[in-house]
Amino acid sequence: MKKEIGNYLNFCFKDFEPELKEEILDCADLLVLPADDLMMDIGQKVEIIPLIVSGQVKVFREDEDDHELFMYYLGPGEACAITMICSAREGYSKIKAIPEEETTVISVPISKLDEWMPKYKSWYYFVMDTYQDRFEELLKVVDGIAFHRMDERLIEYLEKNAEASQSNSIHKTHQQIAQELNSSREVITRLLKKLEQRGVVKVNRNQIQLIS
Repeated sequence: MKKEIGNYLNFCFKDFEPELKEEILDCADLLVLPADDLMMDIGQKVEIIPLIVSGQVKVFREDEDDHELFMYYLGPGEACAITMICSAREGYSKIKAIPEEETTVISVPISKLDEWMPKYKSWYYFVMDTYQDRFEELLKVVDGIAFHRMDERLIEYLEKNAEASQSNSIHKTHQQIAQELNSSREVITRLLKKLEQRGVVKVNRNQIQLIS
């Protein structure tokens, strides 16, 4: 397993110092998470930092009525800033995270978050960059809710999904999209039909092709 973790570190986290990589090898595990398996739940004790090395993870909020608010995707070379922040304070997750496809993560004990900050510059910058990137993603979510019409939010959602999966084919049902955008299936279906008429997307069963 150490050799496999080392290969992932050299590919996805190549900027980490050799000494940091050695410490990760000494304390980390490699986890393979099936698609749609719950990786992190609201209220769950945060005990690890998952460093994504393959696959894609959806991060979102959910209320008591199962309404979802999509926040961002995580891919190879990334980690969840909100998980880090929660662990640094009260230690319990404020978000849900679910792999959209089979996902492999390097699991680092949460105690290493603060220990490595003053010790390794690459870790310090990785954590700070993670905070900044996710903060900018959250600002886009807030702007979308506050200022953008639903059709604009839908296009931005499809573009983010395509970018995260590196494919113009989005394998989502209209109901799934509605839940993530806190809308209704009927509204999403109507907007997708309009976007298809404009030549922006091509809609198939459980699949949306982003054209432009």
